[in-house]
Amino acid sequence: MKKLIILILIMFPVLTMAQGHKGEVEECAPMKDGKVCYRDTVHVKDMNQVQIFDVIEKWAKKNYGKDVFLSNVNSKKSKGIINVSSKVELLLNDTDKTIIKYKMKISCHDNSYSAEVGNIVYQYDPENNKKFKTYSAESVIANNGKSNTVALIKDPKLFCNATFFFVENLFADILDAVNEAE
Repeated sequence: MKKLIILILIMFPVLTMAQGHKGEVEECAPMKDGKVCYRDTVHVKDMNQVQIFDVIEKWAKKNYGKDVFLSNVNSKKSKGIINVSSKVELLLNDTDKTIIKYKMKISCHDNSYSAEVGNIVYQYDPENNKKFKTYSAESVIANNGKSNTVALIKDPKLFCNATFFFVENLFADILDAVNEAE
């Protein structure tokens, strides 16, 4: 019995992490030069720029190269840069959703890469009339939603949290692709 309790105590942090992110976060809209911009830098052991670039470019083309009307991938191998632009449906809660458009720039280096997601806009139609209006992330989620200037959006914190978790999962997908290649 004592061993079982110790095992449960050891496993509790792992089980808690496995549940994923839910709820709210403290800083859901990081800013850079007055624009909402999410950044992630990852150090990778024993991979040079070309290896990292090849892995991430393959991942990007697989995930974003299928439909030119929804997404686009441009890459510059000599500079180690991959640019992705995309739009996807983003669930805000159990009933609300929006379309999020964004641009992602991934810069590959020896033993590391950095990814930035910015130029975020939402196409939102709360009445589901297929009359989407476009709003910049800065007008909705800046200052964690406290600076919302869009009267139609009653709960900007939903947009803020959903965007944060979406981008966090996007960064995790890139990391998974790199880790699988190591």
